[in-house]
Amino acid sequence: MLVKELMTKVVKVVESEQSLLEIQELMLNNNLRRVPVVDKEGHLRGIITDGDVARATPSDASTLSRYEANYLLGKLKVKDLMTKAVITVKEVDGVEVAAYLMYKFKIGALPVVDDNNKVVGIISDTDLFKAFVDLMGYAQTSTKITIDSKDKVGVLAELANIFKDRGVNIISILTRDIGNDDREITIRADLTNAMDVIQTIRDAGYNITDISTLKVDDPSVR
Repeated sequence: MLVKELMTKVVKVVESEQSLLEIQELMLNNNLRRVPVVDKEGHLRGIITDGDVARATPSDASTLSRYEANYLLGKLKVKDLMTKAVITVKEVDGVEVAAYLMYKFKIGALPVVDDNNKVVGIISDTDLFKAFVDLMGYAQTSTKITIDSKDKVGVLAELANIFKDRGVNIISILTRDIGNDDREITIRADLTNAMDVIQTIRDAGYNITDISTLKVDDPSVR
């Protein structure tokens, strides 16, 4: 799955000479937490967040009147507070690249730029949560089977053949290293008419550690 499949393409942007008061109103009116800063040609020059604006805004305990506070915000420019070194991704990057960068740098969204550093979109942590749900097949009625297995060649092929022989389509497979040359394998499939697959997996010598069934009409998953 690529960034371009998940990103928001219509992006609110600002220029560095705009006042902080303008940005505050833009964020409040559009429920934005961060806004890319561009030049007149649309090239990315920085990013400003609601945290930047909040730090520059007089607190409620301030003796300043609302008029005085707005006057100060009107004097401050985006360029005075924006972050200039912006972490970005490209449209053709995998969503895992965006997820890794957000995790590593503890940020909630990334501007998406083209080869000329022009902003073409933005991808957020919420977009990545949606991708995870889609990739895991969580929006479909299915049974999740978690298996502990030795990390060796042919395991996934053998498990896939068990499902194939029963005519069961696998919705998703996820694996992770759990140490000691072992891997945890999570398979999600629709076993509505093929629950005997579980026993077949056990008969093949695999250790099933968890089984759970999800129904999309279950209110608890909405």
